[in-house]
Amino acid sequence: MKSFLLIPLLLFALGVQAQEDEFNLKNAGDYNNFIMKEMTTAVQKNFDYLAFVVHSDAFDQMDEKRKEVVKQIVEAKDKVSQMPPLDGDTRLRDESVEVLNEYKSAFELDFKQIISLKKKSRDSFEAMKEYFKAEDDAEEKLNKATQKLRRAQRQYASKNNMTVVDGKADDELERKMGKAKATNLYWRSVFIEYFKVSEAYDLMWDALNQRKASVIDNERQKVIKVINSTLPDIKAIPAFNGDTEFRDQTISIVEYYQQVADIQFAKITERLKKSELEQADIDVVNSIINQCNADHERLAYNWNQASQELFRKNVEKE
Repeated sequence: MKSFLLIPLLLFALGVQAQEDEFNLKNAGDYNNFIMKEMTTAVQKNFDYLAFVVHSDAFDQMDEKRKEVVKQIVEAKDKVSQMPPLDGDTRLRDESVEVLNEYKSAFELDFKQIISLKKKSRDSFEAMKEYFKAEDDAEEKLNKATQKLRRAQRQYASKNNMTVVDGKADDELERKMGKAKATNLYWRSVFIEYFKVSEAYDLMWDALNQRKASVIDNERQKVIKVINSTLPDIKAIPAFNGDTEFRDQTISIVEYYQQVADIQFAKITERLKKSELEQADIDVVNSIINQCNADHERLAYNWNQASQELFRKNVEKE
């Protein structure tokens, strides 16, 4: 099975699956399948969480769903930990409980912190990178725990003369989580470049409050510089599953920022260089600002729609 960092569990089924609620815990196949059933339930809850938070800013709901994952993990851990030994062997049971404890820790601490970081992520480019790094670190933590479980399963299978095979339901869950991961990574690769430009662009607009041509022009030049270095990188990003809409909308809004900084704000700074502004100068500046606001609202709407559509088409909800 392929390994995706987003996946907290890559599940295996050993031998023939038992009926859902009929497990003979003295049978090696059923013993494994009982554990994997509990793991699968926890993973499904985790997927529901990931599918929701991957592109949502509803922080209260995110935290509630995080708590639901913790609750499901605790329930699974309690059931598995109460299993009897199989012929005196508790290794698979104990390794599974240890893995579930690591998942519980991740969702109680790491993912709670990630929600806090996400709230502040748009404050700065550095805050955004910190949020992305925390997300990657938490996923890697889950992945390492997964590998521990996989090793325990292989040893269990070898000891009990069984063959490790992939369960169809687990393959489907892995496929969904793999798509969610790939989509999020693609979105991030485009967004982080856009955000770098957006931060500089916002500072240019903030500089208007000072009404000093030199200050505004300095920020304007910074925007042009960051766009010149960033725009080629965005254009080089390939399509995602044949779809370029989100990337292209990002290019459009960045090129618009370039035009505003290069032309519109150049006009504003030229007006503000005058020792005294006439009403005509004020009217020109206000007209530029109003037009930029209207244009940006339209482009931002298109960009947000493309962003949402990317996730709608590629992240399955169930």
